[in-house]
Amino acid sequence: MQMIIAEKSTAAETIAKNIGETKIKTEQKGPVKIWFTNINGTPSVVIPLKGHIKDVKYPDEFKKWEERTLIDMVDAKLEYHPTAQENIDIIKDYTKKVDKAIIATDYDTEGESIGFEAISVIRGLKKGMPIFRSVFSSLTSKELSESFSNLQKPNKSIADSADARREIDLILGAVLTRFISLAAERLGNSFLSVGRVQTPTLTVIVKREAERRAFKPEKYWNFSAELKSKNKKFTAEYEKDKIFEKDAADEVRKVKGSKKATVISIVKKIRDVMPPKPFNTTDFLRSAAATGFSVPNAMRIVQGLYMKGYVSYPRTDSETYPPTLDLKEILNELGKSSSYDKYVQKIKMAPLHPTKGKEAKDHPPIHPVKLPNDKLTPQEAKIFDLIARRFMATLYDSSKEENVTVKLDIRGKVFVSHGTRSIVDGWREVYTYAKYEENILPELKENEAASVTSIKEAEEETAPPSRYSQGGILKVMEDLRLGTKATRPEMLKKLMDRRYISSSRTLIPNEVAFAVIANLEKISKELTGPELTANLEEEMKLIEEGKKSKEEVVNESRVIISDLLRKLMEKKSQIKELMHKALLQQYIFGTCPSSGGKLKMVISRRTHKRFVGCADYPKCHFGMPLPQSGYMTISPQTCPKCGIHMIEWKGKESRRVYIFCVNPKCKKKDTEKTKKTPIKAKAEAVSVQNGAKTKAEE
Repeated sequence: MQMIIAEKSTAAETIAKNIGETKIKTEQKGPVKIWFTNINGTPSVVIPLKGHIKDVKYPDEFKKWEERTLIDMVDAKLEYHPTAQENIDIIKDYTKKVDKAIIATDYDTEGESIGFEAISVIRGLKKGMPIFRSVFSSLTSKELSESFSNLQKPNKSIADSADARREIDLILGAVLTRFISLAAERLGNSFLSVGRVQTPTLTVIVKREAERRAFKPEKYWNFSAELKSKNKKFTAEYEKDKIFEKDAADEVRKVKGSKKATVISIVKKIRDVMPPKPFNTTDFLRSAAATGFSVPNAMRIVQGLYMKGYVSYPRTDSETYPPTLDLKEILNELGKSSSYDKYVQKIKMAPLHPTKGKEAKDHPPIHPVKLPNDKLTPQEAKIFDLIARRFMATLYDSSKEENVTVKLDIRGKVFVSHGTRSIVDGWREVYTYAKYEENILPELKENEAASVTSIKEAEEETAPPSRYSQGGILKVMEDLRLGTKATRPEMLKKLMDRRYISSSRTLIPNEVAFAVIANLEKISKELTGPELTANLEEEMKLIEEGKKSKEEVVNESRVIISDLLRKLMEKKSQIKELMHKALLQQYIFGTCPSSGGKLKMVISRRTHKRFVGCADYPKCHFGMPLPQSGYMTISPQTCPKCGIHMIEWKGKESRRVYIFCVNPKCKKKDTEKTKKTPIKAKAEAVSVQNGAKTKAEE
C-alpha cells in the first residue's frame, strides 16, 4: 500500500478522482477526509494536509513583548511546532501500514517545504521508507498520470530555501515589529508591523502619496472645437493641450465665434496589434484587478480553480507555453462550451502560433485545462472566463487598426482631431476584457472645409502623480524584486489588514504608515529600500541551487537585523514622539463645519457607543453617526463631496470591506460600488439609525 500526501483537501479529492483506477472509498477521521483507491495498480490512501502542518515560532520564553528581550531574539533558536495535529496523527497512523510515500504537494518552494514537513513525520517513524515526489503543473488526469509514472526525489534544497525565507521573515518581522510597537505603545491587536517585503512595499506607496501632498497645482487652459462635416459631429483639440500663459490663452480666445475650419493635413496609419502574451501570475492578477477583483481575492479564487483541476498552477513567471503542452487538447475541451466554440473553430482553421514572452522553468503560463463540471460561483466563473479567453487570444490573429490624425486651421490656430477604428478585430473578438474604443471621424480631404459648431474653453489645474492601483503595485514589486509571485498578493493583503493602506482599488496610506516609514528611513535605507529584500531573494536562489546552506543564509541575516535593531534603539525617544503624533492624527476625520475644530472619533463613557464629535465640545455640539456593529477604521480617503474622511467598515462575518461617508448630509455614500449589497445597506442603515450622540452620551 502507498500513501499519497496532497497539499489540501480539494487537491486530494481531485487526485483520487482523476487517476484512481478503482471505485473510490472515503473515510472521515475527525475533521480530515481521506480517499482510498488504486493508483498505478497499487492500493493507495490519499491524505490531505492543511497547507503547512508545522509553523516556525519563537520559544515560549519570548512570548511576552518586552524591550529587554529584543536583542536575545535576534540570535534565538527557532522551533517548528505542529499546527495541524489531526493531519499529522493520520500520517503517523498510515506510515505504519504503508511501504511507500509520494509527496504530491504544489511544485514550488512553498509546496516542497510543506512536503518535507510531512516527510519529517514519516522519517520519525520509518527512517528507511522510500519517499518520492510527484511533479505536475495541473491536476488533469493526463498530467497526473504522467507525473505518477515518472516519480522523482524530493528536493531538500528547495524546501530549505522556503524555510530560510520563513525564518528570516520571522526574526526580522518579530524583532522590529515589537520594537516599533513598544516605542509607540501600540500593543495587542493594535500592534504596528514591520516586514522584509511589506515595509519596502509600503515605502513605495508612501513616497507616491508624499509626492501628491507636495505637489503644487499649476493653472492652465485648454480649448476644444466641436465640428461637423457631412452631418457627422467630431471634436478637435487645440494643438497645445495645456496653455499656461494668460496672453497665449487670450490669443486662442480670439477664434471663438469662428464658423469654419479648413483641413490642413490628414495622416492615416494602419498598425497590427499583436495578441497578448500568456498569463504569468503578475499579469493575471493585474488583469483581474482591472475587472474589479481585489488582488488577494483573485489569488484565492484562482487557487481554488486549480485545486479543482480547472486551471493550471497559478504561481508562475513564464509567458511561453512549453512544447509539451497540448494546445489542441485544451482547445477541444473549451470547444465543448457554447460560449467558446465559435472562437475555437476559428483558431483551429490555421496552424497554431501562440504569442511568447519570457520563459521560466518553473511552471507553464496560467491556462484552462478543463471545463468546470460543477456550478461555479459568479466570481469563479468570471475568473475562469478571463483565463479561458486570454488563452484563446494568445492563439488568435493580430488585430488591425487604423489611426487617423487630422489637423485643421481655425483662423490661424491649429486644432487636431484623432480618430481610430478597427479594421480587423482579430484577438479582440475573443478577449473582451481588453478595452478598445473606436472614434470614427467623417471622411475628410485636405483643404476641405468643416463647420465649427462651438469652441469650448476649460480652466484646469495640473494633476499630481496618480496613486498606485492594486494591480500597479504588483508590477512595481515584481520590478523591484520585492517578494515572490506567491507572496506578493499576501503582502498586499497584510498592508490592508494592518490598516496601513486603504482597502480600495487605489492605495492610500494613512498617517501611521507615514510615521513608520519616516522613522525607519532615518535609521535604515536598507529596510525601507528594495535592495535588502532583493539581495535576500538571491540568497534563497543559492540555497535552492545547493550553493549555500539554510543556516549560513539565516545567520548572515541575523547580523544585518542586529545592526538595524541597534540603530533603532539609539533613536528610541525621537521615534516615540513621532509615532505618538501620527497615532493621534489617525483618529481625526477632518475639520468641523460648525466650529472649525477637529472632528474625531468618540466612544461614550456611559453607553460605549461610538460617534464623530467635535474637539471643541462643549462649545460645539456637532456630531455624526457611526455604525455600532462590525469593525471600523477611519479611511485615508476623503469624501469627494464633503471632504471629511470616510470610514472602512467590515461586518464580523464579512470578508469585504466597505468604504463610505458617514456625513448624513452627504449622499456620496459609496465610492467602491454603485449597487448596494445587503451588508452595505445594513451598514448605512445602522449608521443612520444610531444617530450622533453628543452631550447626553458624554
